[in-house]
Amino acid sequence: MRLMRLWLWTAPLVMLALAALFAWLAVDEERWALLAVMAVLAAVAAGLFVLQWRLLRVHVQSGRRGGQDDEAE
Repeated sequence: MRLMRLWLWTAPLVMLALAALFAWLAVDEERWALLAVMAVLAAVAAGLFVLQWRLLRVHVQSGRRGGQDDEAE
């Protein structure tokens, strides 16, 4: 589970960092279309990070309460 959490948190952050790097290179070479694509990729990465953070937070909170499986038994 810890490896999955690590993957779910680092993958979007790496996407965001790479998008920022390529956006910086796009500005340096004045490639504005690439900058626009990198801005969209950065927004997707940030949204993915927030979505996965919320899903993992809900999972952790349900684990503390016993979850739905314990209630069914």
